[in-house]
Formats: sequence, C-alpha cells, structure tokens
Amino acid sequence: MGESATPVRTSVAVQVSVIAISAALFAVTKGLTAYIRTPWGVGQLFIAAFIPVFFALTADTLPAAIGAAAGSFLGDILFLVPLGATTPFFALTVGAPANFIAVLMLSLFVKRYGSWSAFVAATICFLTLGNLIAGALLVWLFPFPAEYMLGFTVYWDMTSIPAILIGVPVLVRASLPVIGRSKVLKYAPQWSNVSRKQVLVSLAFSLLFVALGGAIFLLAPGLVAFWPGLATYFALAAALVVIFGPVANVVVRQKPQATQAAS
Repeated sequence: MGESATPVRTSVAVQVSVIAISAALFAVTKGLTAYIRTPWGVGQLFIAAFIPVFFALTADTLPAAIGAAAGSFLGDILFLVPLGATTPFFALTVGAPANFIAVLMLSLFVKRYGSWSAFVAATICFLTLGNLIAGALLVWLFPFPAEYMLGFTVYWDMTSIPAILIGVPVLVRASLPVIGRSKVLKYAPQWSNVSRKQVLVSLAFSLLFVALGGAIFLLAPGLVAFWPGLATYFALAAALVVIFGPVANVVVRQKPQATQAAS
C-alpha cells in the first residue's frame, strides 16, 4: 500500500468526516465489550482496536489518529465511565493519547512500506507501544503497583493484536468496492502478492509477540498469581497471532481492478 505519487490535497470536510466516522465506529465497538473489564478493574477488553487500525490503513494518517483518540475518549465516557471501569480524567489522559500515538505511528509505517509483513510488524510493535504507554500512565496516575503496567500491556496486547490481524483483512475485503474511489477510504492495501520472505518476516514478528508476552510474565510473575487465567488466555492469543499473522492476507488476495490504485 502506498500513497499516490501526486497526492490530491484532502479537504477539511473530508478530514472531519474521517475523524467523525472512525471515532463513532470505534466508540460503538468499544461499547459492545465495555462490560468485560481488565483483571485490575480499570479498562476493558480491547478487541475494538481493529476499527482505528482499519482507518489507519485506508484513510489519511492524521485524521485517522485523531479519530482513534476521539473514539477512545467517547467510548470511555459513554460506556466505561457509567460502569465504573474508568473516569473522564483517565479517558482523556490515558486512552486518548495512547491510541493517538499507536495509530499515528502504525499508519505512517504501513503507508511507507506497504507490505503485509510491514502491517504485521507495525501492528505488533506499535500496538504494544500504545498499550505500554497506557499502562505506564495508569500506574503513574492511579497509582497501581509498578508491575501492573506490564499486566495491562499483556492483557490489551492479547485482546487487540489477534483482533487486528483477523478483523482488518476482513474489513478491507468487505470495503474493496469503495476503497480508492471514496474520498474517505483512499488507500488500498497491496496485499495480493506476498512473497515467501514476507511470510517469514510476518512469522518472525508473530513469534516476537510470543516472546514479549513470555518476557512480561518473567518480569512480573505476580501477574499470574493475581489472575491464573492470564497465562491461558495469552497462550490462546499467541496461537492466533502465530497462525494468522503470516497468512491472514489471503482474505484480500483476490482484488477487483477498481481498487488497485488510491485516488
């Protein structure tokens, strides 16, 4: 995937549309799992992360990142705050900036390098970075014990990264008739021809996901004692990442010619 050689300047109205649409969809999707909290009572299951990542791939970078931050804040205020799973202060100072940074960096990276392996690498690296930032801010502001920062990171990683690697290709496939023709969804991922090298790189980063989780458990063994199920759920998430990381692009290999180039 890449931006066109002579990009057309995006109007303010289109940028606002990207922010509004992505924020609304992200907030609603967060609401569907708002009742499933982290083991530490703050925050939630993070399956909804595939929504802002989809816009990071297919829409302009800065509006997609702002939409991720706005959608995180809106979803927290509408759904998590009434359930007691966060506060307006945490929604503004933790969730919003972490989502903005993760989506901004992911979007810049995948638009520069474009391949399926780049998408897998960016998902694992930048989602982990965003989750780590959110965990660190919670530990600093709440405050929680220091090892909870790693607990939040591994919990959000194991719920967001598999959802992205599975959900984003499905959304891209469903949106192919309009990607490249729409002023909002401008960029079509070029995932139809994936080399053996790309598969191996994707597998390597999938294994990095497993290694990061293992390192977190070693650094903070009390997490398993606090919630014994954490290791089991992480093992399931790791299996999904290792299986789907190298091959999930097959969902979008057969692309209509109309979506080959971005407008």
